[in-house]
Amino acid sequence: MPIRATALALALLLPTAVSAQDWEKLPDMPVEKWEPGTVVLDGKLYLFGGYTEGVVSSKVANVFDPADGSWTPIQELPSAITHMNMVLDGRTAWFAGGFKDGYKGHSIAEVWSYDFDLDRYTAAPLLPGPRGGGGLALVGRNLHYMGGVGPDRDTDMPDHWVLNLDDWASGQAEWTSAAPMPTPRNQFSCVTFQGKIYAIAGQFNHDSQQLDQPRVDIYDPVTDSWSAGPALEKGHSHAEGATFVHDGRIYLAGGHTTAPGESKQHDADILALEPGATEWEKVSELPMPLSSPAVAIIGGRMYAAGGSAGGSTPQPDMWVTDAP
Repeated sequence: MPIRATALALALLLPTAVSAQDWEKLPDMPVEKWEPGTVVLDGKLYLFGGYTEGVVSSKVANVFDPADGSWTPIQELPSAITHMNMVLDGRTAWFAGGFKDGYKGHSIAEVWSYDFDLDRYTAAPLLPGPRGGGGLALVGRNLHYMGGVGPDRDTDMPDHWVLNLDDWASGQAEWTSAAPMPTPRNQFSCVTFQGKIYAIAGQFNHDSQQLDQPRVDIYDPVTDSWSAGPALEKGHSHAEGATFVHDGRIYLAGGHTTAPGESKQHDADILALEPGATEWEKVSELPMPLSSPAVAIIGGRMYAAGGSAGGSTPQPDMWVTDAP
């Protein structure tokens, strides 16, 4: 068979990555969101807080149902918060720390849970110190908070704290210390994958400068130790609400990137990490470069909503495509 024909035949057998042209535009979000807390439950996408128009911190929380394309408001957050990651524990979402009250708001130590069935928030023991842009992860019954910036919104903190949720349920909970992050940073993506916590990329400093990092650190709760994971090809941050585990691999979409010798810019790449892989694979692209969007896979379809398409201006656009 001629070489050209062979190449064509092979190309037809290989999966093709989604391009920006493959996304379908959906109706706009009811409220534009940048840097919201994001979880998926019962085939629905929940967005909490984040920045809205004018880069104003928001209490607004709402849920998107792909079945009918509807958005429904739920109970507002207790505070107008951004820069907090969210994790799901059964039918309860947890979030901790963050920046409160505006674009130049202050770091906080608040910890909250949200009960989806009761549509109600409950306060939990405060973090040992105010933090913004840190990582939150759940391994077994232990909630882990690590990294982020301190009260000055700029100094990266190495602290790693653990709260046992069974102790919380019995009324005996308090945060304890675990092995600190080997390289403190903020606005990194954080997921639990195969029983370990992955702290993915992130940046040094926040208000004085924002230096994107490519490193990945993996925490093993069994040994209370950190090890190096597969680094990204370039510095990366601002993809917390667009990083998730689905069908046995980690996905990371959009954010800010800084390639060697280049300036910081918004990113459209969608990356994936397979179990045991030594490097990340580019599997798709967002419809446009977006900082801190909400991205999730539901029912074999990938949804992307909000984020900032340039500078720090939140936008309301939403799209869907087949999952890569």
